[in-house]
Amino acid sequence: MKKSCFYLLCSLLMLVSSVSMAANRAVEISIGGIGPGVDQAALQTVRQAIGFGVGQGIVDKFIVNEFARPIEGGFTGCVQASPYTKQFGAFVKQLKAIKANPLTSFYNVRWIATCTDYKPYPPDDQIMCTMEVKQCPNGSYVGRTGPRCEFAPCPK
Repeated sequence: MKKSCFYLLCSLLMLVSSVSMAANRAVEISIGGIGPGVDQAALQTVRQAIGFGVGQGIVDKFIVNEFARPIEGGFTGCVQASPYTKQFGAFVKQLKAIKANPLTSFYNVRWIATCTDYKPYPPDDQIMCTMEVKQCPNGSYVGRTGPRCEFAPCPK
């Protein structure tokens, strides 16, 4: 009886952990300039990290939002995990560790469920957010994003 309870408990824990892991298997990435132009070193590092993720089979989808491209350079897009890897969490940590110059750029990496949920704006509904930033309690900066041009959440 104890053995079967143990197996049942282990099975439930594995089920709960797999459901919570599947909840967020993608991230939205936004990087752009806030006046003088985007931090080119940070932009290049983001591109290289995504390219490495694609090359290593960590990234299954990479969708760039053509309609929300910042005027001062950069991009907004979605990166989704491959179903065959367990390295996506480490990949996202690497993306979040990239620091853009807060005097010239905004940079945000935000978890979302899947890139299927990521809806680039169609041309007739194109929304241009002002390129201003907000300083977070930890000293980092976030820009405005999304259909309502709200400030992105501060990193924890």
